Amino acid sequence: MTDHAPQTKKGEHYLVEQVTKVVRNTLKNLVQKELLPWPDIYSTEFWHVVHENGYDEIILKKIKPPIVPSQMVEEFLEQTDQILDGVKDTVSSFASDAKEHVNSTSAGLKSLEQKVQHDQELKGEIKQLQEYNKALSVHIAQAEKELVEQAGFIKGLQKKLRIDHLTGLNNRRALETDLKKEIAKAMRYQFSLSIIMIDLDRFREVNDSYGYRIGNNVLQKLADILRNAVREVDGIYRYGGENFVILIPHTNCRDGMALAERLRKRVARHVFTVKRKGHRLTVKASLGVTELNLEDTVDSLLIRTDRALYKAKTSGRNRVVSLCSENSQSNNT
Repeated sequence: MTDHAPQTKKGEHYLVEQVTKVVRNTLKNLVQKELLPWPDIYSTEFWHVVHENGYDEIILKKIKPPIVPSQMVEEFLEQTDQILDGVKDTVSSFASDAKEHVNSTSAGLKSLEQKVQHDQELKGEIKQLQEYNKALSVHIAQAEKELVEQAGFIKGLQKKLRIDHLTGLNNRRALETDLKKEIAKAMRYQFSLSIIMIDLDRFREVNDSYGYRIGNNVLQKLADILRNAVREVDGIYRYGGENFVILIPHTNCRDGMALAERLRKRVARHVFTVKRKGHRLTVKASLGVTELNLEDTVDSLLIRTDRALYKAKTSGRNRVVSLCSENSQSNNT
């Protein structure tokens, strides 16, 4: 039997084999570690398998840009979030409408009962309807209780969709949702809103020298440093990799710069514990700061903050750079 299917090139066939092997090992690791396949977890585990098997050069050269597996399920998660919101609205609407209907029926039956005092047969039928209505009210109350419990479960799911599994901070999806709300509030009530974007300098060297477990520990400790340095009203997010974002409402650019500089110094001072004799690990961070303008959108604000961070990186690293209005100022080491 002749196979008329087009022949796959040797190089492409090899790449497909390697990617398939990585995906299988990723899924195997997730099952063994009893991890829920949230996008961040899948992506982290995928690249861990890539590095572990020495496929970095093959995949990064052949796939331009590299395809992160989390992108495959991002649309599904967005749809899930919308569905969960819809379910909560349905629960609230059902309970409200059902109780209103029962109360209206009860009032109608009571009024009708007063009008037919001398018709015993009709009074008996009304009495039966009233008993049925009471039973229906009990069932609605029970259903509402169960639905409220389900709504709580749904809320828990929504929180999980917002969390970065490695650091416990909010993730990029949560940032985009929250930033939209914060911009709307700042515009409406006319208060300032600033953003800090943080990126660890030469973090790849940490992973290459000490391994990904130590690298992950550094990211987790950085998350702790950020938590301890900001207010409860501030939002902290892992934007991706070693990149973090802080939303600071009611804060102008100058005060945002001051906070960013304190964060830079705290990160630089911290000594990370490495279980190797004679090794003391420190890392540095570059930070970009900007403030909300009247014309800003979520995208424009993030783009400008990223530009400020890029300037910090390209002007020597381990520094804070701001892009606020038309002015750019830098605070060096």
